[in-house]
Amino acid sequence: MSLIQCPECSGQLSDKAIICPHCGFPVRDGSISTRQPRKARKRRPNGSGTVVKLSGKRKNPFQVRANTHIDVNGYPAYNVIGNYPDRVAAEIALAEYNKTPYDPKDRKKLFSEVFASWYQWKYKVPHTYTGKTSSQNCMIAAYKKCPSLHDMAMWDIRAQDMQDILDQAGLSHAMLEHIRNLFRQMYKYAVQFELVAKDYSQYTRITKEDDDTQGLPFTHEELRMLWEHKDLPFVDTVLIYCYSGWRINELAQMPAENIDLEEKTFTGGLKNRYSRNRTVPIHSAVYEMVCRRLDARFKSLIYHDGSKVISENRYRECFGTALQACGIRTEHTPHDCRHTFNTLLDSAEVDRVARYKLMGHKGQDINENVYTHKDLGQLREAMEAIKTGYEC
Repeated sequence: MSLIQCPECSGQLSDKAIICPHCGFPVRDGSISTRQPRKARKRRPNGSGTVVKLSGKRKNPFQVRANTHIDVNGYPAYNVIGNYPDRVAAEIALAEYNKTPYDPKDRKKLFSEVFASWYQWKYKVPHTYTGKTSSQNCMIAAYKKCPSLHDMAMWDIRAQDMQDILDQAGLSHAMLEHIRNLFRQMYKYAVQFELVAKDYSQYTRITKEDDDTQGLPFTHEELRMLWEHKDLPFVDTVLIYCYSGWRINELAQMPAENIDLEEKTFTGGLKNRYSRNRTVPIHSAVYEMVCRRLDARFKSLIYHDGSKVISENRYRECFGTALQACGIRTEHTPHDCRHTFNTLLDSAEVDRVARYKLMGHKGQDINENVYTHKDLGQLREAMEAIKTGYEC
């Protein structure tokens, strides 16, 4: 028996061998068989792109190129779709691209870049514009709470990346709602303009308990003390909040034109679609207070002391001072006024649907959310069911 050399791996094997024991190369009748010639790959149609194997040792050597146009010299110009570890993955990527062509640059747009373009598209002004509405301020604030996403490509962001933002401690439930609203609006925009493959924001949720349900309403005795001292500085604002149910910035940031003294209504809201653009009648007991505080010199009904504009933090200090001046020693926040209003509605036996409409809350079923409507007259009747019990 003589030995021969395998031309495939150069290993020594018997001239009687059928298969090379070293590399598995086929051997027939004691002689090394010749390989069948490789079939040439079918040529792609012109303009459908190509897969090129790059030289050198690379992790992803197969590059997918998509033709875009013919340059001035008559050569095809192309965009790089991506690099892949093997030819099969590259061929699949090219096939998907040809099925639905896209601009590869869109796949690299950062979250921060998409936010800027979405903001311009939605509000018709750059996000750096200073004259912002309350809605724009909410979106800017929500964006600033997502620093970990700013430098990520929008295409690469997944539901868990956003969920990590929504699960972080230290954010109020209201802020989490603004953040999730931002995600949903940005993804709606990104899907429309093919910047993402799908809307991953729909898989996120807020796990924190709604802190809007927590609070300490003013007692009957504390309300009596407020009415007895209604002429002290800022006590009027406490009563306006208690008898209107607005969240602190819903009323404080409400444009003056949304306070209709002739129709005796407030129109506004910030938190969600049940809160926004709702109209609440002005209770007759606080109507004169609203008239006195509504001053053309100030944009806010609440954030001024009659001579100058004050900040929210300064107002909170004045709020606490006003309670102390009335003899109220229990610590309250402006949000407690909203809970007081809800308690007053309940005590006046106002029906549940009217309470939801006045508070800007979501109903418990589809009948309360969609089919049951309350007109302004019915809401005013519900509002006036609240009795102060004191001379105003």
